[in-house]
Amino acid sequence: MRRILLFGALLIIFPAIVFSQMMTIEAKLDSNKFLIGDQVKLHLLVTKPKGANLNFPILPDSLGNGIEIIERFKPDTISKNGDIIKLDQAYLITSFDSGRHAVPPIPFEFLRDSIVDTLFTDSVIFRVNTVQVDTTKKTIYDIKAPIDEPFSIMEILGYLIWGLIGLFVIILGYYAYRKFRRKEPLIKITQKPADPPHVIALRELDILKDKKLWQNNLIKKYHTELTDIIRKYIEARFIIPAMEMTSYEIIDALQHEKYLSDQNHSGLRQLLTLADFVKFAKAQPLPDENDFSIRNAYQFVNDTKLIEKIIEPVIIVKEEEMKGGSNA
Repeated sequence: MRRILLFGALLIIFPAIVFSQMMTIEAKLDSNKFLIGDQVKLHLLVTKPKGANLNFPILPDSLGNGIEIIERFKPDTISKNGDIIKLDQAYLITSFDSGRHAVPPIPFEFLRDSIVDTLFTDSVIFRVNTVQVDTTKKTIYDIKAPIDEPFSIMEILGYLIWGLIGLFVIILGYYAYRKFRRKEPLIKITQKPADPPHVIALRELDILKDKKLWQNNLIKKYHTELTDIIRKYIEARFIIPAMEMTSYEIIDALQHEKYLSDQNHSGLRQLLTLADFVKFAKAQPLPDENDFSIRNAYQFVNDTKLIEKIIEPVIIVKEEEMKGGSNA
């Protein structure tokens, strides 16, 4: 009976012993001695069967006792021997406390027979040394004050440029605000003075004459453009809405205009009336009538154009100056 119990216990213990021999976890440092503030690598080495499920631990930024983790590296496979795999995960650590320190045991969880178990690394001992100063050979000085250096133009050039840009934006904004308050345009565009109405009318009559519309059987177009030129001239010269008035209304409005002679009234009536017959009654004037209309238009504009009078300055000669001149 004892032999049977012993054999059963061996069957239970032996796989665990074999498994523990196949899986090992180790923590080691590149160096167990370094100066304060130096950085060394901490390696977590795992040897495990290929199918074993083991998780690397997630370590905090501090391992306690003044040990700080600066950088974490990804696990790396360093060797494969059949079904045995060796992994290495490195951490860059440092310490600013001198003296003896120990990396505490680090737990690794693994899955065995559907049961989560934990293995721990051994603690790693190391020493952090301070920098030894030989005061007999080297003198320790106080912290020096900052050295005053003169400013160069390149150091202040950037500030100067941005200051000028800011000043320009402020001035531009104030200028735009004043223009907005006064309801004025931001930029005044100087426009060329418009030509007098008679200059425009005579120029357009010359262009119409050169087109030779009625000579090419474009009679309606000819009379339409001719009356439009005269209507625009009358509207600008006599300040009446001639473009919106009928021919009768235009003649009636100019009936008592002092600038118009009987010949002007007669010529205007002829060209407006003939144009109405052509446009609305489809009349076909004779060539002499077409030519007579444009000659009446020229005559009407030339007789009624407004000519600006140039007032010459009057020189007043004092009586004493006149006497002085005669004596001379």
